[in-house]
Amino acid sequence: MDTRCPEQKEGCRIVRPVGELDLATSAALRDELRGNDAAPSARVIADLRRVTFIDSSGLEELRTAQARCEAVGGWLRLVYDHRSIDLLLQLTGLEQQFPRYADVDDARNGRPSLPCPPGAPVAGDR
Repeated sequence: MDTRCPEQKEGCRIVRPVGELDLATSAALRDELRGNDAAPSARVIADLRRVTFIDSSGLEELRTAQARCEAVGGWLRLVYDHRSIDLLLQLTGLEQQFPRYADVDDARNGRPSLPCPPGAPVAGDR
């Protein structure tokens, strides 16, 4: 996993991982989601559009970050456009917990999108 510097925008921490989110990269993802700030962000957007693979360890880091945000009255929202992420969330029963947002602005404003259409790319197809 490659990361870009997290961005703070209008009270949201925006994390944009690139590559694979798996056991080997879960600690780096955790650090990006948590941040190094003295007070962690209550509102976090994980832009997963450049993620090529995600497994249960990556998903668990997202769930942990979501619980941490909710504990302080915030939220974690996912931006993605890969059908494979939709499928992973459906198979794990987490599609309601993590609705899809089409872009960072929609996530920040709380405007969820429909699930990815059947013809949408699967992570790694790009």
